[in-house]
Amino acid sequence: MMDIKASHIDYITFKSFRRRKTYVVAWILWIFLFIMPQNLSAQRYEHLEKLVRDTEEMKFPQASDNGKWLVWYIFSVDGTKNMMLQRTGDKDHRTERKNIDFIIWVGNDLAIQTKDTLEYLNPETGKSRFFQHVKKFIYNKQQHAFMVLYTEKDESRLEVYDTDLSLRQSISGIQHIYSEGDETIARRKTGDLIEALILKNGVFETIFSTHDELSNILPSGMKQKGFVIQTRKKGKTNLYYVSQDKKQYVFDGSSYADYDQMMLNPSRSDNSIVLKLGKKIPPSKGMVDIWYGTDFDLKKHAKAITEFIRVDWEPVSGKQVLMTRLGYFGETAIGNSRYMMYETDKEQVDKMDKAGGNSYDRLYLWNAVTDTYTLITDVRKQMVISTSGQYLLIQRENNWQLYNTLTLVMEDVKISAAMVPYFTSEKEVLWVGGNRISEYNLATKKMKEMFTINDDSEIELIDFTRTSTELGYGRDFRTVDIKKCLLLKITGPNNSYTSYASLKNRKLDIIQEPTAHGITEFKKMNQGGNYYWIEENFNKRPRLVVKKEKENPKVLYVSDQNNQKFEQAELIKISYKGSDGKTISGALYMPMNYDSSKKYPVVIHVYEKQDYMTKRFLRPSFSNPTGLNIPLLMEEGFAVLLADISQSDKGAGISALESINNALDELQKIRNVDMTKIGLMGQSFGGYETNFIAGHSARFAAYVSGSAVSDVVRTYYAYNYHFNAPDYYRYEGRQYWFKATMAENPEKYIKNNPIMFVQNVSAPMLLWTGTDDGNVSPEGTKSMFIALRKYRKPVIALFYDKEGHSLSRAEAQKDLTLKILDWFNYHLKDERNIPWIQKYIKGAQ
Repeated sequence: MMDIKASHIDYITFKSFRRRKTYVVAWILWIFLFIMPQNLSAQRYEHLEKLVRDTEEMKFPQASDNGKWLVWYIFSVDGTKNMMLQRTGDKDHRTERKNIDFIIWVGNDLAIQTKDTLEYLNPETGKSRFFQHVKKFIYNKQQHAFMVLYTEKDESRLEVYDTDLSLRQSISGIQHIYSEGDETIARRKTGDLIEALILKNGVFETIFSTHDELSNILPSGMKQKGFVIQTRKKGKTNLYYVSQDKKQYVFDGSSYADYDQMMLNPSRSDNSIVLKLGKKIPPSKGMVDIWYGTDFDLKKHAKAITEFIRVDWEPVSGKQVLMTRLGYFGETAIGNSRYMMYETDKEQVDKMDKAGGNSYDRLYLWNAVTDTYTLITDVRKQMVISTSGQYLLIQRENNWQLYNTLTLVMEDVKISAAMVPYFTSEKEVLWVGGNRISEYNLATKKMKEMFTINDDSEIELIDFTRTSTELGYGRDFRTVDIKKCLLLKITGPNNSYTSYASLKNRKLDIIQEPTAHGITEFKKMNQGGNYYWIEENFNKRPRLVVKKEKENPKVLYVSDQNNQKFEQAELIKISYKGSDGKTISGALYMPMNYDSSKKYPVVIHVYEKQDYMTKRFLRPSFSNPTGLNIPLLMEEGFAVLLADISQSDKGAGISALESINNALDELQKIRNVDMTKIGLMGQSFGGYETNFIAGHSARFAAYVSGSAVSDVVRTYYAYNYHFNAPDYYRYEGRQYWFKATMAENPEKYIKNNPIMFVQNVSAPMLLWTGTDDGNVSPEGTKSMFIALRKYRKPVIALFYDKEGHSLSRAEAQKDLTLKILDWFNYHLKDERNIPWIQKYIKGAQ
């Protein structure tokens, strides 16, 4: 078959012709199309273009140190950023800068960079000082130092200022400057000499110099501070520790000569540093790439991998401990030559086998002094570690357990698994969860209630310190300062209303009263009990809110002035049973300015739970990675239903089908819905659900399926180039949740396999994917297309060149968004004058 290359459409479907004459005419048309490529772009939507062009998005508010000023970005649809600056107590005092790149507060002054121009603005006086040829600027708050690095036009000069712009220091030849934690570090080159400089007492001083390549400078993380420095010469790597008094200690890396990458992990010791050393291993090359059944990590066959080891190093004594042990992984230091690590499961075939979510990790404590391993427990859920590493709180199904790494004793803690622990000291724990906050003393084993809400609300702590570990997500060091006020997020019993509050000395102060609006960017100002946040809803434009002490919250700025019409949007909530029998919900957006006497087509979007989307303002945009934009659909006269699904033991496909059927039963009770004009769309897992439903339902007039699995049998044993592992783990767990292997329950996989039922599809399907999608192979979309084409089903497939699982380039996102609008206009509203659809679908049965 001749390949037609036009726009993004790679394949077409046409009707088989019964007469020879018609057959010849068809082939002439094919040749014509091949010689004369057609314009297959989407329809022009001038009214939507204007709507999108007038849209803005407010992001990243920041407060001055004194809390008198707030600054934020305004992002425009063309990608430009503007700056808005406003006094927190004066709605009319507002300053704007257009087309800026970056802003930060320098105390109570504002640094604004636009290309290579830097403006240093005093908001109080309105006066500015400008710097030209600026490459980068940094502010070190601890040392009250403002640093400006100039481009090569100005000799790569670095100037260090006080916050009032009094010059402290000027240095030329600076190659690079960056901040790591509280430290600011620079690299300077003079001739063939390279120097490492650090900011100390507000000025830079040289701590190390070399004629070799200086590749890395990092704060040591030790109590006595100092820096770890990495150099290279002729492929050889050297590591140094430079103390505060500039003494140098060389790491004996003779055993790790081929490890040329360095990072640091927390050591939990005052005198040692955990070095994370890496070496890159290229993928196999040559005529044949051999895959062995004993390979634990298949990633090495697909791409270069970096192999890491960890070494605990005491620079002064020179003592080294190789933490990485054969048969173990996830090594994490907890101090005093003690380390936690998981044992590699000898029954595990692939490194991702336990990634499905229904597994455990066998945790051991290794004592490097005695070289002994002690089994702690099998960890399935969260684990919280005390600051010194002496105590581990391990979440079980119904409660928590406490393990002492010194005494090696495990004991039950009679606290619900729903509570979340935070260490306030080495032996005291704050428990937050449900409707209460409690304090627990590990020594006395006494619990006392700190605060309780008299309903079924859920309390969540939102300001605490989390230090991640190599043991993975949710297994970390977690602390909170009980002496400061605690910031709480309180969610009401029905999950519809959220409030924010501060708690100190057992007294609760409400900051934000319970609201149905979505709250983001909730932050505390440096001064007193002052806070700010952004709030919005589907019909409420984003607004920047300030709360000062005992005053009521005040709206400082309302974004998206040109989209006020969407504040008139109407949302109807529906409830229905999911596949598991539990009540779930859907949110139906009605078309803009709809006539209550008429019926309207509906586009249903499917994935999992989607209620969080209703907390976002309806912002028209073409920047949609999956092509879905609710306000554009509404503007085009469609109602849009976000329909939740729930999982049952019947499998992911059947669960989605049953949930959506129940949603349709409820939807038909709404008199303004035209049940003969219903479309269904989804991407990724939602695309799989769409593919499956299409083969089992006659209730839809059109489908759109993106980046979707079409054949779970085929992909179960496929290689996933996004996770660089076999795909079967996500079918047994994760979203699909089949809870069995293919061998254990093949019938379940077959019954939930979309490709097995494609011959039953009764409505046109638009398929799309990125050609570089490593998560769900585009071959799945091709298979779905070929199957639909074989059975003469109306289908078009869009293959977006060099795009991944979702679309990233603006032109591709816009193209997909408009083609989806075309698709539903054509099939749900009978707008037939859409050439790219009409030309390729009119012959299908």
